[in-house]
Amino acid sequence: MQIPTFLLRKLYVKGSLENVEDGFQFKLKNSISNATAVAMEPLKVNGNEYSLDSTIIQAGDEQIEGDKISAENAFPVTVGLEFILRVKGDQLPEGEHTIDISLTTKEVGKLAFDIKDAI
Repeated sequence: MQIPTFLLRKLYVKGSLENVEDGFQFKLKNSISNATAVAMEPLKVNGNEYSLDSTIIQAGDEQIEGDKISAENAFPVTVGLEFILRVKGDQLPEGEHTIDISLTTKEVGKLAFDIKDAI
């Protein structure tokens, strides 16, 4: 089952992109269906790729580095769950940014979409 891109974009919490002390972060909220993330591809911002070991996914008290997500170390993404994706590194300059997000779930397979937001 393929999920249309326009629905995937609704996962993004508008206005959540912000710089933090050690990089930048944004929020996603699952409003579609329960899923289990088993792989993630590097995030891209304005075409620049960020390594998975510098990407941290946090939901409540749990967090995992992007490169640690696997079939054996899956990350549950339940409906209603809001989670933060934080990238360690340089902060983003002010202005609009395009972020490409791609992950693989056990239930649906690959989910890839982009969002736009500004700092």
